[in-house]
Amino acid sequence: MVHRLAGLLALALVAAACITGERPVLVDETVPTEDSTSAVTIGDQAGVGEESAETVPTDSLPLSEPDPSLPARALITPTGVVVPVLETTDEHYAITTPCGGTSTLVWGTPIRTATVAIDPGHGGDESGAVGPNGLKESDLNLDVARRMARILEREGISVVLTRTADYRVPLAVRAEIGNRLESEIMISIHHNAPNGADSTEPGTEVFVQSGSAESARLGGLIQEEVVNALSLFEDIEWTTANGAGAIAVLNSDGEDAYGMIRRPEMPAVLAELGYLSNPSEAALFLTEDYRNVAAQAMADAVVRWLETDDPGSGFEDDRTFNPSGGTGGSIGCVDPALE
Repeated sequence: MVHRLAGLLALALVAAACITGERPVLVDETVPTEDSTSAVTIGDQAGVGEESAETVPTDSLPLSEPDPSLPARALITPTGVVVPVLETTDEHYAITTPCGGTSTLVWGTPIRTATVAIDPGHGGDESGAVGPNGLKESDLNLDVARRMARILEREGISVVLTRTADYRVPLAVRAEIGNRLESEIMISIHHNAPNGADSTEPGTEVFVQSGSAESARLGGLIQEEVVNALSLFEDIEWTTANGAGAIAVLNSDGEDAYGMIRRPEMPAVLAELGYLSNPSEAALFLTEDYRNVAAQAMADAVVRWLETDDPGSGFEDDRTFNPSGGTGGSIGCVDPALE
């Protein structure tokens, strides 16, 4: 109930806020809006080009529990980009930029905490998988993440997105956002490739932190909710990996193989919802129905993790895997405009 009340208060404050005149006092700052319905235009400013410009409604932007006694730990910049805050002074915020550098901003929307950190995988020049229909994983991940965020916000649960448009964010910065906000959980959303074996049910798999009972429980709940929800779609030729389920993936040194599992300081999971490389699934992933169902299933799992002791299901034995690397770092990363 505390999460719900705090989130509802955050929604009310953001809906009521507006920017006029000179730079406001830091603690009262918010994203500038185009009109009273509040929308932040992100496109050229975020480095994604005019053809990709999009309007991000405020209910898809991160919201925090409005406790003014807490310091600003992250910031929504004037262009809608979420960045970690290193220090706040009377003159500016010192921040980590999306590419991992340091800079200062004189205003933005402070985020003091967020119960759930949602990480839309990939972005910018690292698109992830691309379906045979041309659908980019980075776009799909972000759309599902936004829908999931809206559902949780309506439940009164405060949420932050590590990426709000099509730009690159290294894994270290994604994790830093959740860590600085002391989020209770972190979920990285992905869609898989290359194809596995033919299957009669979704090949969803959720990677969990080794040795973390709460990460495993979250992964089991997501696995259960997503597989049950996607199984209702008819005439889909699913594909799956051997031993797919809620699993820990370790490298040859016995450590969690994936950075978005290893770096967060809270229970974290990485969810591969399905196979974008599979033509049948890629066609499904284009639909509003899939995106709404997947987002709802993920949100339902989060609510169950927060409000029940349900154990989840779909657990499988640990897997050993050494990622090839080459993505998720800062080399060649270009920061989007922040103001």
